[in-house]
Amino acid sequence: MNKNFNENIDQKIKECLIDKADNASIPENMFFKIRNEILKEKDNKGVFIMKHKLLKAKTFIIAGMLIVATTVTCVAATNKSAIFGSSSHLTEVKTFPSEDKVKESVGFTPKYVGSFNNGFKFDTFNYRNNEVRDDKGAAVEKYKSADFDYKKEGSKKNQSLGMSAAKVDQKHFDENISNNAVSVEYKGIKIEYTSNQYKSVPEGYEPTDEEKELENKGLLEIGYGSDKDEIEVSQNQTVMWYEDGISYSILNMDYTELSQDDMINMAKEVIG
Repeated sequence: MNKNFNENIDQKIKECLIDKADNASIPENMFFKIRNEILKEKDNKGVFIMKHKLLKAKTFIIAGMLIVATTVTCVAATNKSAIFGSSSHLTEVKTFPSEDKVKESVGFTPKYVGSFNNGFKFDTFNYRNNEVRDDKGAAVEKYKSADFDYKKEGSKKNQSLGMSAAKVDQKHFDENISNNAVSVEYKGIKIEYTSNQYKSVPEGYEPTDEEKELENKGLLEIGYGSDKDEIEVSQNQTVMWYEDGISYSILNMDYTELSQDDMINMAKEVIG
């Protein structure tokens, strides 16, 4: 069969699957189930970010007789809204992207680096379609974010580090600063550092009064929907900053050797 014909058919299938993935309807509690499953699988990687953060995960959408790995994202809950996002594994790029490639994907050019001084190096790039929904579930804002994943030699399967950049109003950024954030100023830019635990629990789990207090302080995040009875805990660190109309965040998940200064220095490297 003609090679060009085959390539054209492949491209049409790819475009169709991306469209189906972007428009798939996903129950809200599926986010937690997907995350918990990913943390159990040695061959998968997950990156979870609450507030101004992201979940990068692998799930599957069946289209005809084909199965395509996609990314499902959810949720940053503010007082009156929540953020939902989706992206396709098909659009993931494993070579360090040019500025033109990033701008083509998200419509703007954020600052980003190929590596950090502490040994983390670029692994993948992708973009995400995000929706801000009000308390009634209506989409009040839509925007794209650029997502960069980094790895360090000797990393374990449950460890991940990623940077996300989105062109949003500063008001939106300010609403998502954690209650326990530590602010550091650098070149006139405020870097917000937070550290907390993420606790994966089964559906129906009732948090204790102490856990509720930690949640209110921004020191704990609880995800419901684990398929196992046991509780799993991971340690997260995040740095966030806002520069030239773009919101940035770097999430460290379970690289426990990284200190607060290490995270802040990574933000400084991106700022330049």
